[in-house]
Amino acid sequence: MKSHYETIVVGAGAAGMNCCLELQKNDREYLLISPNIGGRICNDEERHMNYGAVFYFGTYKYMLQSGLLIEGADVLPALSAGQCHHDDGSAYEPVSLTTLMDAPSLLRYMKWMREEFIPRYNKFKDDCTIMEVSAALERDPMIKQLYTESAEDMIKRLDFGPIAHDLVSMFAHACTGTKIKDLTALDYLNTVQPLTMQIPPLRLLFDLKRFDFDVEGTKERLSQGSGEVLIDEITSVKKCDKGWEVECAAGKFTADNLVMATPAIDTQRLLEPVEEVEPLDIRRASQLTGYLVEGEIKPEYRKHMLHLFDDTIPIIYVAHRFDGDYEIFTEIDFEESRKFDEYFDSWRVIGKKHWPYALYTQAHEALPQNLAPGLIMAGDVNGLGMEPACISGIYAANKIMGKTVD
Repeated sequence: MKSHYETIVVGAGAAGMNCCLELQKNDREYLLISPNIGGRICNDEERHMNYGAVFYFGTYKYMLQSGLLIEGADVLPALSAGQCHHDDGSAYEPVSLTTLMDAPSLLRYMKWMREEFIPRYNKFKDDCTIMEVSAALERDPMIKQLYTESAEDMIKRLDFGPIAHDLVSMFAHACTGTKIKDLTALDYLNTVQPLTMQIPPLRLLFDLKRFDFDVEGTKERLSQGSGEVLIDEITSVKKCDKGWEVECAAGKFTADNLVMATPAIDTQRLLEPVEEVEPLDIRRASQLTGYLVEGEIKPEYRKHMLHLFDDTIPIIYVAHRFDGDYEIFTEIDFEESRKFDEYFDSWRVIGKKHWPYALYTQAHEALPQNLAPGLIMAGDVNGLGMEPACISGIYAANKIMGKTVD
């Protein structure tokens, strides 16, 4: 292993992996340093359980092109397999008398998503591969407004209230673990794209699928050609005569270009002592815990595969898995407080992962990605989810290769 590289990429989540793959396609040298492969996918290959990113959307153009995700089963094989729960105890399927009574707002919402939001958001994503997010926002006034507008204000302005209350906002809550009042309109709309339907008939336009992730296979893939992979954890970053220097247990390495594709909270911590970098003011994040639970769920939850909940309820969703176990994500610790007793007659936690910084969801101006000459930040801090993170990694690679417009 050498001591100097053209590029060092720190972190092997969606951003870091896709940055490396773009460099690899163009035979550009890199060293990827990360304590794991997959980042917050956090895949348990034996149980086929992801404790971080759980499913993907058919709208994930760039993440799906990477070939990193192994297609799994539909999250919701039919709309009748899901159930929505309000804190007043009412429950109903996504297509039910409750949501059909919302027909005017339902039709408005679906038409606007198909004809306005999704085409313009796709163009925004394309722009973000060749320019910083802040510059891409200036190209579309509607997307720029949604980036800073609250989801609540957007719902009111576009008159989506009834269908948002009865269905769409529950899905946004399930994807983010964040109260709707704390979400930006763009993050909200990004996460609910899989609910977009063609009416008539009531047909979902995009896939919503589980996936597996091959850790060893991906590590091998990233190590091919112009790339090397080091499983290690960075302890410090500094500017040096050769560009940038990072230190880890294996030693010190330098590079002309450094891509910080670690979670934003770690990037902030590692770069705080670096005088050449302005302090990073990152978005506040949600806290989530992912569980794999075996047991006997209460009778009222047995007829449906997927359960969505109001944002006033600290459980964000429950999914009945192919193996009979249950995949559950919560905003608070359900094991310690024994809140699982409210949903199960008997239960045992067989897998658990707590995320103190799960998703960066609070409203915030777009952060710069070029932090100093040769220093680029990548990740989901300017837009939540695997797809925005992936795109930020592609942008970082394009910047290094001189393919951006900035």
